Amino acid sequence: MQLITKNSAFRSLFLCSIFNTTGSNLFALAFLIYASTYPNSKFYISLVALFMVIPSFFNAYMGYLADRTKDKKRALFMTSWIQTILFIGVAFTIEQHSFFVFLFCILVNLVDELLAMYKDGLELPIMQIRVSSDDIQPAYGLIQGASSLIGIVGKPIGLALLAVLVNSFSMLALVNAGLYFISGIVLFESRKYLDIEVTKKLDEGKFHFSLKETLLQIIKVFKVEGAMSATSLIIIILIINFSINGILPLIDLAMVRDNPFGHSFGLAVTVFSVSFSLGVFISSFFMHDFFQKKDLSFILKLILGMLILFSLLVIPLGLISIVVFFGIGYCFAKVNPKLTSIIFQIIPKEDLATIRGGISTFFATASSLGVLVFVALANLIGLSLTFYIIAFICFIALIGPTFINLFKKKY
Repeated sequence: MQLITKNSAFRSLFLCSIFNTTGSNLFALAFLIYASTYPNSKFYISLVALFMVIPSFFNAYMGYLADRTKDKKRALFMTSWIQTILFIGVAFTIEQHSFFVFLFCILVNLVDELLAMYKDGLELPIMQIRVSSDDIQPAYGLIQGASSLIGIVGKPIGLALLAVLVNSFSMLALVNAGLYFISGIVLFESRKYLDIEVTKKLDEGKFHFSLKETLLQIIKVFKVEGAMSATSLIIIILIINFSINGILPLIDLAMVRDNPFGHSFGLAVTVFSVSFSLGVFISSFFMHDFFQKKDLSFILKLILGMLILFSLLVIPLGLISIVVFFGIGYCFAKVNPKLTSIIFQIIPKEDLATIRGGISTFFATASSLGVLVFVALANLIGLSLTFYIIAFICFIALIGPTFINLFKKKY
């Protein structure tokens, strides 16, 4: 917490993150409810879900644009005000129920997500310069924890606010616009702390996203961790992202039949969701714990072990699996700040956003595939067998590096 009070640059970026995340969460929930008011609501809700996946594949490009932006501090608050204008436009149109209005609102949400990625890329070199290397993990832990808390309380607050506003989606859009405007004001007022020197020319080359180059950059980052090979670490992180994001929709399906809370489906889904989010939240605010000195490979192995345990327990022993899910969230929250800290150590500020965006795109692809593959498997072969497959995949990932090392020593 001392970071917030003593570091002006971090304080402004932290407050900006809170306003942005709150606005994004509020309107995401409201927009799903808005979609449900249309005839053939399943089609409209599916359309929202489809468009919400698209931005993750543009993370590398938005990072590239952020790296090529010379005046990053000005771009930060200008972007907040562009988001303000976009949601004012939504406020004036959203009450007119038509397919074209709905499509306009989806496109605004899509642009909003892309601008959020752009802002994140603009912030990276500022954080690298203005926050000491020892404080990077706690700094990103605070941001992650605040986002997690907003994720926990955002839905009930959003529902309550919508009720107070008598289901006025236009008023909620104005609230969202106001949050973005305040974010821009905070950044504008702190502009003297956000100024950094950029040496790279803006016209240097054209953007191209290469899977090979991204893999090489990821390997470069993970080579800092000496306890395990870079390739093994990459594969394990991919499998963890693949598995966790695949498990989330499977829990919803499991609670229809194997509900530890009787017939209360909503309560069961909420408890599982909150247990994971609570683990992330608590872990994010306690970065100086047992795991601080542990290397990334140790944390990843522990997550794999808990994923195996969770997959075996969730159907027969649902209540115990909730505790394990909390543990997964707690350990998972350690990965991103530690990984960000490594990236900051070895990547120059002129390339931070492009490389981190490329890595995010790469891992987001694994996350999306996890959802598609495991939901498809659950419908084809059943939930129990799908959970066993997840446990088996995680078990192979857990013991694989040990067997590879033994094989190398022997031959």
